[in-house]
Amino acid sequence: MLTPSFVALDLETTGLDTDKDSIIDIALVRFENGEPMENLSFLVKPEKEISSFVNYLTGINSAELSSALPFKEIAPKVLEFIGQSPIVAHNSAFDSKVFSLALTRNGFKNLNFVFWDSLAIAQAAWTFESHKLVNLVKQLNISVSASHRALPDAEACGKVFCLGLAELLKYDKEVREKFEKVLIGTEYKTLFENSEVQGVAQ
Repeated sequence: MLTPSFVALDLETTGLDTDKDSIIDIALVRFENGEPMENLSFLVKPEKEISSFVNYLTGINSAELSSALPFKEIAPKVLEFIGQSPIVAHNSAFDSKVFSLALTRNGFKNLNFVFWDSLAIAQAAWTFESHKLVNLVKQLNISVSASHRALPDAEACGKVFCLGLAELLKYDKEVREKFEKVLIGTEYKTLFENSEVQGVAQ
């Protein structure tokens, strides 16, 4: 099936407070027709020291981050890579806020992005007990090199999104039409406006 082009995004951060914590690892993977085509990733010098837990979880240590570039210096390359593409993230409410705040704090203002959430798509597509990315990777037999690092997680997120969208498009016409009505007025509506995608679903 054909799927819309998008950029999958994943962030590793100093913590889970979207207002106070900062990015330490950012990765983007461009998907076209359901396949990862190119990627971009950076370690980012944080605004505060990382905890031992974050070091353990990600494998990223303070020594690596001390030589990394600050977010302000990598942001232009990140924005150029995204361009006008929609962004897919797993639990996009977190990533979109952290990403947008990081841009704003560094002088990159009035930027608007379309975010699609692979978590929401997965929850709609499958009745798994858990829809955490690490569990979806196992349930769907997605091949990844590691977890809790931005680049493999971004690729896994994009693959989950594509598989979930394909699963939703298997629904019969009545269910799909009700589903599309729910999406009216949301950023997800554009997923089903593409005639090629709709043609596959018929």
